[in-house]
Amino acid sequence: MSRGGGGSSSYDGEIAAGIANNWESYVPGSVWFYQPNKIAPPIFAAAYLASGILHAWQTQHYKSRKITILIPFGALLMVAGLAMREVGAFYIDSLGYLIASIVLLYSGPPIYSGAAYFILARTLYYIPWLSPLHPGRILTMFIGIDFLIEIFVANGASKSANTSASPAEHLAGQILVKIALILQACTFVVYFVVLAIWHRRVKRANLLTKNLRNVVWTMYASAALITIRCIYRIIELFQGWAGELNTNEAYFYVFEVLLMLSNSVMLNIMHPGRLLPQDSKIYLSTDGVTELKGPGWRDPRKWYWQLMDPFDFAGCCRKEEKYDFWNHPEENAGAETETARADVETGEAKGEGVIAAAGNTRVASSEVETKKRPIWLGALYRGRK
Repeated sequence: MSRGGGGSSSYDGEIAAGIANNWESYVPGSVWFYQPNKIAPPIFAAAYLASGILHAWQTQHYKSRKITILIPFGALLMVAGLAMREVGAFYIDSLGYLIASIVLLYSGPPIYSGAAYFILARTLYYIPWLSPLHPGRILTMFIGIDFLIEIFVANGASKSANTSASPAEHLAGQILVKIALILQACTFVVYFVVLAIWHRRVKRANLLTKNLRNVVWTMYASAALITIRCIYRIIELFQGWAGELNTNEAYFYVFEVLLMLSNSVMLNIMHPGRLLPQDSKIYLSTDGVTELKGPGWRDPRKWYWQLMDPFDFAGCCRKEEKYDFWNHPEENAGAETETARADVETGEAKGEGVIAAAGNTRVASSEVETKKRPIWLGALYRGRK
């Protein structure tokens, strides 16, 4: 975190140490320690803006609001943070621009993380019976943790960057940000494990189609980029204001700005809305061939129980029957059945040779005219004996 020449003597030694170790880049009076680059922020901000606008269009075009709506907001936060950094480059003694830039740039990556959790849950939901955990509960857990991370980051970053605050407030702010970053890194370890287990099971079941494989490897790459960025920020915080990472601006652009931009652009190219079914309730039945319309990410428990107990340990203790909708497709009949029939009649049921259904009703979509792209070319996998 950057520091200016605050009123607290506890920072004088830290500032002196930073100047001694990196005297070439030190600029007297700068709250950033150095003179921020004035050319890079608008260039990267324009790139993030273009990627974010494209994501907004793709989300609308592919009707993937339920899984990719967060991505444009993540790009918008990065644009705002870089804009504040650009203004701060002209007013290097202004603490307000520094704080605003830090808070916004720290808040952007957790939004991308939230999008990654939605994409993971949707992907697992497509073949839910091979998921190590219920897809809906995985989403509840990750989003709940991500919400806490955003709170810690917003409060911690503003306090740790404010040199007019007391040393106790600085310390509290740094602790909050460290907890948030470590928590995010640990969350992505769980993310990798869950995805790897599901990926292995799907591959063994010979259900790993081209589109599904592209989604999986995109998720691996996205999670890796976010994790590397997270590790960079953790090291930066533990090094302190006078550390190598904080006193050299190049690290910030490589491990923060460029990594998150690469993640955003990669998701533009391999957009999940293009590769996954448009209807977020579509899943592959246990026969490995038929696509059914399920309940979505519905959890019959109250919302507060979902947040407090995402894995439903209480239900396990009471020996309640698991909410495995893929084993009880008949329970999804009724209103959704009528909706599916109406969709078929209007040409909304898509996919040649794919069985489109809601609940226990199965309608051969080859009998209707296909007016849009297939639900997913991976619905029928090749090589099944």
